[in-house]
Amino acid sequence: MYPILLSPILNLLLLLFFFYSLDATTSFWPNKETHEIQPKETHSVCSQTFACGRFENLSYPFTGGARPAHCGPPEFHISCVDDSPELTIMSLRYRVLELDPVHKNLRLVRSDLWNSTCTDKFANVTIKSEFFAYNENDDMELSIFYGCNSSTITPKPENWFPCNVNLPFNNSYYLIGTVPIDPIMGGVKCEIETTVPILKTAAAKLGANRSLFQEAIMEGFNVNYSSPYDVECAKCLHLKRGCGFDSHSSRAVCFCGDRVCDFSGTKFHSIRP
Repeated sequence: MYPILLSPILNLLLLLFFFYSLDATTSFWPNKETHEIQPKETHSVCSQTFACGRFENLSYPFTGGARPAHCGPPEFHISCVDDSPELTIMSLRYRVLELDPVHKNLRLVRSDLWNSTCTDKFANVTIKSEFFAYNENDDMELSIFYGCNSSTITPKPENWFPCNVNLPFNNSYYLIGTVPIDPIMGGVKCEIETTVPILKTAAAKLGANRSLFQEAIMEGFNVNYSSPYDVECAKCLHLKRGCGFDSHSSRAVCFCGDRVCDFSGTKFHSIRP
């Protein structure tokens, strides 16, 4: 018997039909190994920076703007008020004049004394904690007295100024440094005494020219800052993770995408607001 000879065109059609059938069959039986795609991890919100006024690229330990509060300790939350950054320390608000993240230094001034020598917040400034501390090489104290009965003092010294803050008397005065025993002021009674830190360089100018009282306050004072969680956060940053803060346990945490993870990068729970 002679073999059946097919024409070249028929052979080509049979070959195309074979591959079409094979492809149609495999489409009904997907290969799990080739079709399982791991979702790409989202970029951690705690890896991003924020800006306020002339300060840009602010990051850990500071939070504010597009950088949520859980991305750093609450002590370092910056409020942007009319494009001016403000920190709240020991219940008082401070305007941030300078911020040096390399040397971890801040230049601050009390917000209630910005453009004013009168205030109704008579708390003494105490900035000494595990987060903030005076720079003793740069700062010194200025003592301010409000509500003083100065009827026996004439003429008024250059360090006197009027201030209406709802006290029995409207006269006020200031002294540079610690309060001495001043014979001139010995008979003066004041309702309120408060202390404000200023720069030593500003104090020297004020001593030479008593009219520079407001300018001396507005130059601010220097504060060193530190975070007790820097060691843990360095581990996060080494793994290119976002460093944040868990207010429930008061500890630093890493963020992998939108989840808290351990310092090896293993996720274990979602963000808790």
